[in-house]
Amino acid sequence: MGPDLENIRNIYPLNKSRTFSHEEALELVPLLMLISGKTKRELNALNSQLTFFKSNSDKAIAIQDKINQGLQAWSDKVRRLGAIPVSLCKVRIPGEEGHYLWEYPENRLFMH
Repeated sequence: MGPDLENIRNIYPLNKSRTFSHEEALELVPLLMLISGKTKRELNALNSQLTFFKSNSDKAIAIQDKINQGLQAWSDKVRRLGAIPVSLCKVRIPGEEGHYLWEYPENRLFMH
């Protein structure tokens, strides 16, 4: 069963900040899980390829570019949801009483 996309109301410009209620932040978790899980699987596969082709500099550079593009795409998606990427698959969500912290594959938020 996938995330309930009916609850996702807005996509935000990359530089617009937003404050979430606890309930709104919780509604982001399934979508963050989906986005982060997909990205993590893709990057793990690319990292394996990078290890295999490390002696072939042209191939390694091309794979590293794909890794960088994947990281940037993940970061942009997280920002468009109104959250702040901290590191790969770790996200800070601005809350009314501080920040929530979420990290893949957790299904809950932590207050930061």
